[in-house]
Amino acid sequence: MPASSSNRHPWLKVSVGEVHIEGEELVSWFSMSAARMGCGLLRCYWYDGVYPEGAPLRHRQRAELDKLEECPGIQLRLGHLQAVPFEHKEQLRSAARAAEVDYSHLMSHFKLETRYAQKGVDTLMVLDMLRFVQQGMTKRIILVAGDRDLAEVVREVQNMGATVLLAYPKGAPVAGELASLADERIVWSADVLGRLTTRRNDRLAELIAKVHNETKLLADGAQTPEL
Repeated sequence: MPASSSNRHPWLKVSVGEVHIEGEELVSWFSMSAARMGCGLLRCYWYDGVYPEGAPLRHRQRAELDKLEECPGIQLRLGHLQAVPFEHKEQLRSAARAAEVDYSHLMSHFKLETRYAQKGVDTLMVLDMLRFVQQGMTKRIILVAGDRDLAEVVREVQNMGATVLLAYPKGAPVAGELASLADERIVWSADVLGRLTTRRNDRLAELIAKVHNETKLLADGAQTPEL
C-alpha cells in the first residue's frame, strides 16, 4: 500500500500468549492518535515470538494471532520463541551443600517452568523501521516497546528525519535510554488498557447492567413508604 510521509506507522512488540488484545480497538486507538497529530495511519505491525510445538501456550497464542491477522489494518511479523535452559543448577548445588541440605530433596520442592526467549523479533523490527524510512514510506513512527536494544534503531531513523512516538502502559518497564530518545511519549492509562484488552460488546453489556442497577436503586429510593 503506498504511503506518503504524512502517514504514521505503529510498531508493536507485545506477546499475545498471556494477554488478549482487541485488534479493532488497537487500530482505532492508533488511528485516533495519528489524526490528533495531523496524519493518517498506514497500518499496524504486530511483532511477536511464536511458541514452539508442544508449548502450553502455543494453541492459545495461535488463536489470538489468527484473530489479529484477520483484523483490517494489522499485519503480523513473527519470529519464534526458544526454550531457555535452567542455568543455576551449580549455584543451587553449592547452596544445598553449604546449608547441609540434600540437593535432590531441595529440587523436589521446585517446579521449574520452561522459560522462553524471543528470537528474530527485534531484528524484524529494526529492518522494517529502517526500510520504511529509507524508502520514504513513513516519517512518523509509533513504537510500543520498552527494550533498550531498540534505542539504536530509534536514533538511526531519527537521523534520517523520522520522528518516533513511544507508547507504553503505565508502570511498564521501559529502558531509560529508549524513553529519552523518543520525540514524544504516551503512557497508556488503565482505561486505555481496558479498551484494548476487553471486547466492546462485553464493555457495552457491563455498562448497560450498571445503568440498569443504578436506575433500579434510584427507583427504589423514590418509593414512598407505606404508613
